[in-house]
Amino acid sequence: MKKKLLAFTLAAAMLMPAGAYTAMAEEAKDSYDIIWVSCSTESEFWQYQQIGMENAVKDMQDEYGITINFTAVGPATEAETEAYIRAFENAVASAPDAIISATQVPDSTIAVSQEATNQGIVVNFTNCGLETLDSTEYADAYNQFYTTVSADIGDMAGKMMVDALTEMGKTEGTIAMEFSMVNPSLQPRMDNFKAYVEANSDFKVLDCLYNNNDLQQAQADIENEIATYGEELVGIYGANNISGDGIALAVENAGIKDNVVTIGVDSDPTEIEALASGTIDMIIVQDAYGQGYAALKNAVETLITGENPETEQKIAMPPVTVTTDNMEEPDMAAMLDPKLLAK
Repeated sequence: MKKKLLAFTLAAAMLMPAGAYTAMAEEAKDSYDIIWVSCSTESEFWQYQQIGMENAVKDMQDEYGITINFTAVGPATEAETEAYIRAFENAVASAPDAIISATQVPDSTIAVSQEATNQGIVVNFTNCGLETLDSTEYADAYNQFYTTVSADIGDMAGKMMVDALTEMGKTEGTIAMEFSMVNPSLQPRMDNFKAYVEANSDFKVLDCLYNNNDLQQAQADIENEIATYGEELVGIYGANNISGDGIALAVENAGIKDNVVTIGVDSDPTEIEALASGTIDMIIVQDAYGQGYAALKNAVETLITGENPETEQKIAMPPVTVTTDNMEEPDMAAMLDPKLLAK
């Protein structure tokens, strides 16, 4: 396997453009160091991504006969953005072969990612990258980006909300929105949701409240809106798992699950339990596992061949809708809880 890998690497290296990852061209390596710089080690969503990476590590080792030294670093919560940047800078300083990351602060991450790329480190982003899908301004600062189109999530959630409320016989009322923090690449989750609802119904959508990924704040936000709007509140949309958790807890405490339509995005144990009990009606799930797996696999293949195997630098993976009715189906259960896929 090593001789085959060496020949393949040398052949690929002869075709590499100037400035590509030429460090691996002289000799195939037996091992590679890859660091996952997570923006939150506590969040279930990013843990789901890591499961995909860890499974890809095992598969790539078996396929190519190599050793991958995989390390995960990062702050406990997404709110610790300065700690995230420090973790990324420290990862670059350790000179690994590849870094995989997801950033809530793209503006602060660009220079660090560019420095890593300039040093010949393969940098891949998953879910939250340096730029939106329609931008190429920072294309030279990273190798590959796997994500879900935020606008698709917003559009999907808006349609689901209107359809569900119509089915309940509601034609007017107020809908609340909750999210973690302002992030340009993720903002369409909110903007498109509001635009769809207002263009296709007479429901009023409140301005989004931001909880800084603090569960207590998320719950308090929703409880305040329940108290303020009372029966006028007919729907609640939370665009990440912490926001969904806050919705579930607030709705359960208020005893109003049969009176409002609730939609979450991404999943964790609290949301899964809420979906089973009907406290949350549906969850739009990104393929966290698939994004993580693809980012790690691509990094290894880029290192081995000396060039990015993808024809597009940004790959969008579509979200799916999981409801109380289909959540027990094997594919849907794995989307909700990728821990079921861990090897």
